[in-house]
Amino acid sequence: MRAIDVHVHPSTRGLDHHACGYFRRNLADIPQTAEGFAELFVKNDVQALLIGWHPSTVNEGSRNSNEHVLELCANHPDAFTGILASLDVNAQDLIAVARYAAELVKNPRVKGFKFHPPDQGFYPSDKRFYNIWEVIQASGKPALFHIGFTVLGANTDGGSGIALDYGRPIHLDTVARDFPKMKIIAAHPGWPWEQETIGVVTHKKNLFVDTSGYLAEQLPEIFLKAIGSRLQDKALFGTDFPYVDLEKALASFDKVDFKPAVKDKLLFANTQQLFGL
Repeated sequence: MRAIDVHVHPSTRGLDHHACGYFRRNLADIPQTAEGFAELFVKNDVQALLIGWHPSTVNEGSRNSNEHVLELCANHPDAFTGILASLDVNAQDLIAVARYAAELVKNPRVKGFKFHPPDQGFYPSDKRFYNIWEVIQASGKPALFHIGFTVLGANTDGGSGIALDYGRPIHLDTVARDFPKMKIIAAHPGWPWEQETIGVVTHKKNLFVDTSGYLAEQLPEIFLKAIGSRLQDKALFGTDFPYVDLEKALASFDKVDFKPAVKDKLLFANTQQLFGL
């Protein structure tokens, strides 16, 4: 196995064409059938964790869902090792959401959860959600939270209603303090707050970070240095596929002067340990 990708959106549903344009991705290069999607990961000897969340900016076509990515995993186990399930944090009955999370964690294909605070419009440190975090902490399964800039709504009037402040890394510091056994992954370096990301991930033992949204040589310099040194045991390879090309992302890690042992940690060993894969 060459790598485990902790940050993969299915290209079969919920594809944001505006975001593809922002990343200069040609839609013709993105496999949009389940078979083509799986084959890309098998061909590159990469196992993926699939995200069940559906972006608010995509209103056409079939919606992505936990059920859809679970089906992809069941049909293509060589490519997809499990899912990061989505929860509706805007539901009126958050106790019911916590109960749903408790049911999800019983499924061995559910490896963790994914949240997008800017797009879902919530602060992770808001105590209204603490019943949900209790369930996730008790399960021992990690939760991935988007931090920093998002291409969703980028360069549109009012950012299409999406506010970046929800994605400040410091909000995860509070959650990590209040739930010290909850495994929390910050998704992306968190630009323009990458120093804040490094600070909170360094300070809290239960906080981790992925590399998604960038090719390795494009990562902010201070972040790149940190994951090659002080954060080498806490950083996880992620692409943000299909918005970042899988093959280019893998090649980019070969261009960066990581020590072989560090590169192995980043590409798969840290993820294996954190998720128990």
